[in-house]
Amino acid sequence: MFKLRTVFSLLLFSVFFLFPQWAKASAYWMEIHGSGKLKDPVKVQVFYGFIDDLSERHRTTGPEFQEIKNFRFFIINAKGEKSKLDLQMKGDYWEGTFTPNSEGTYRILGMNDQLPVLLRSKNPDENVRPIDFMCGAYHVGKPSEIMSPAQFMDIILQEKNGVYTVSPYRNRKPVEKGTPIRIFNPENWEKNISVDENHQAVFKPTLPGLYVIRQDWNDTNPGTFQGNSYGKIRYRNNYCLWIN
Repeated sequence: MFKLRTVFSLLLFSVFFLFPQWAKASAYWMEIHGSGKLKDPVKVQVFYGFIDDLSERHRTTGPEFQEIKNFRFFIINAKGEKSKLDLQMKGDYWEGTFTPNSEGTYRILGMNDQLPVLLRSKNPDENVRPIDFMCGAYHVGKPSEIMSPAQFMDIILQEKNGVYTVSPYRNRKPVEKGTPIRIFNPENWEKNISVDENHQAVFKPTLPGLYVIRQDWNDTNPGTFQGNSYGKIRYRNNYCLWIN
């Protein structure tokens, strides 16, 4: 079993009028740093930036970065207990800390439903309201075997003999058979797999580095948010893991 020390959660957006930097594959991501030992503080850091043409990541601190303040983060500890994780801005990232006091898996989850409507055109039916979720996990000792969904869109990941089982949820229920899951490997190649009759998908990493596991779902009911009309809500959840 690998030791998970850093988890990235990338929330990628298309280019729109409000946030033109999204054209550069801009993203929010989360890093989790710790020793993997009991009683040692764990740092959760959230960034915003973009990946350039050479696949290098750059941090930025513009208006999109300020949106991090509207993410609501919490920790689910190894006993299933939930606690709020407060973040403070520190230079070009936001940071919160927690201290593991028992062995098992600690899940770090976040959600932002305050992002502005993405204005694609003058036709409000083409505008999109994004709601984004983050998922990560931190293991102390043996990972927990039983975990339950804890937010509207959630992904639970388990590993055995180098093969990873992805269990995606929507509204705390397993998604239906055929639901597409997108996996991005460390070289940014994308693989599309579908959820099977057991409401799961499996994959086997072949390279060390960052893997992004993404689930999208669109609610096509139109509405208005912050004074702007939209034709649909785009829900996105990214579970990303770092393999040494």
